[in-house]
Order: sequence, then C-alpha cells, then structure tokens
Amino acid sequence: MKVKIYNDIWKVKLVNADAKKMNPDKDHINFGLTEYAKGKISIRAGLSESVARSTVIHELVHAFLFSYGHTVEGEEAMCDFFGSHADEIIDLADQIMKGVVLSVDNRRNQNVH
Repeated sequence: MKVKIYNDIWKVKLVNADAKKMNPDKDHINFGLTEYAKGKISIRAGLSESVARSTVIHELVHAFLFSYGHTVEGEEAMCDFFGSHADEIIDLADQIMKGVVLSVDNRRNQNVH
C-alpha cells in the first residue's frame, strides 16, 4: 500500500522473512526497514500482530522524521521507544481528552446560556 507523509509517498509492504534485506548478515535480522532513497517501508512477514504493530510504528517514525526534514540524535532509540509505547501513549491521551479536556469544555458550554 502507499501512504502519504507530508509531501512524500511511501510504499509499505510485507517482505518475506528470508529476504536478504531482512537478514543483512548472520548477526542481524530486521523486523522492519525504512529505505529513504526508495521511499519504501518493509515489514518482515510472519511477525506476531503486536510485534508487527510496534515495528510499523517504529518504521513510521523514521519515515515521518525523514519526510519532515528532521534529524534526531538517538533516532533509533527514539523509534524503539515509540514503537513500544505509542499505543499506550495514545490510549492515555484519549482518556485524558475525554476525562479532562472535553469534560471541562462540555461543562463550560453547558454554563453558557
């Protein structure tokens, strides 16, 4: 599938676990790979749903940084962090929006006559 991030189109696809780019050498395997020059995000086939999701998020962070022209020291660690915790952060943000921000806005609007 293709996704648009800022002004860039990225092609995202599952890649066979045996593919060379997913196994660059005997000491490394890639669950995902973002190829900036090609505008490609590859996700290793056969991952569990939770590992695949955190890998997709990890690779998307790389793509967002590239597409928006950012460079970040410690980029890999940051992508790992987001890949592992983004769902929890978003879930908590949704809870806070419902329980704090929107409830205050709703109370404020109810008091306006």
